[in-house]
Amino acid sequence: MTKRKRRFKKGSLWLLVMFLVGSGLVLLGLTQNSSVTRMGDTAKREMTVESVRRAKQSAQKKTDQGRTAPFDYAKTSQLTPLTVGGYRLRELTGNSGYDGAVGQLRVPTVGLDLPIGIGVSNSVLVRGAGTLKADQRMGQGNYALAGHYMAAKRLLFSPLKGVQRGDNVYLTDKQQVYHYQVSRVRVVDRHQVNVIDDVPGKKLVTLVTCASAKRGEPKRLVVQGELVSVRRVRA
Repeated sequence: MTKRKRRFKKGSLWLLVMFLVGSGLVLLGLTQNSSVTRMGDTAKREMTVESVRRAKQSAQKKTDQGRTAPFDYAKTSQLTPLTVGGYRLRELTGNSGYDGAVGQLRVPTVGLDLPIGIGVSNSVLVRGAGTLKADQRMGQGNYALAGHYMAAKRLLFSPLKGVQRGDNVYLTDKQQVYHYQVSRVRVVDRHQVNVIDDVPGKKLVTLVTCASAKRGEPKRLVVQGELVSVRRVRA
C-alpha cells in the first residue's frame, strides 16, 4: 500500500470517527431535551390536591430527620445528557427520588409551564422549578423559585430570557390560582441572594436562573412579579 493510500485510509477513518462522535452528541442532546420534557409533564399530570399534601409531608419529614441540606442555588450542579438520562432511568424503574410536585408555574407569554418541587436538588430541577426557602407559601411574602437555564431555549427556565415587565405569572397548588404581574427583570451577581428576601408590605414571586447556559456563569437572571389576584380552582 502506498503512503498516499495509507494517508487517505487514516483520513477517512478519522472523519468516520468524528461523524459518529458528532452524531452521538446530537442524539444525547435530543434525548436530554425529550427526557426533561417528559419528566416535567409527568409531574404536572400526576399532581392533585392529595399528592401535593403528601409531597409536603415527605419534605417536612426529611427536614425533621436532618436529611435536607439548606437550600443554596449556587451549589446546584449543571445538568448534562448523562445526568438527565440517569434521572429518566430512575423514574422509569420507580426509584426517582422525587417526592412530587407541590405546585405549577406558568408564564404564558414565553411558553413556560413547569411543575414546582420542594428544594433545589437535581431530582427537582431536572423536572422544573424548585423552592428556594423552607416553608414558603404561595401568595405570601416573597415566593422564590429557581430553575436551570439550558442551551435549548424552550427547556426549564430558559424561556425567562424573553420575559418583560407586565407579563403574567401564574402559580397554582390545585386549590388556588395566584396571578402575579412582572414588575422587574434584571441580571445580578450570583452572590446577591437578597433578591429572594421578603419585602414588607409586598406579596411577590421571584424566579431565578443563570444568565446563560455557559458553565460557571457568574450572573443570575431575576424575574420578579407582584400579586394581582387569587381565585379558587374550579372543581
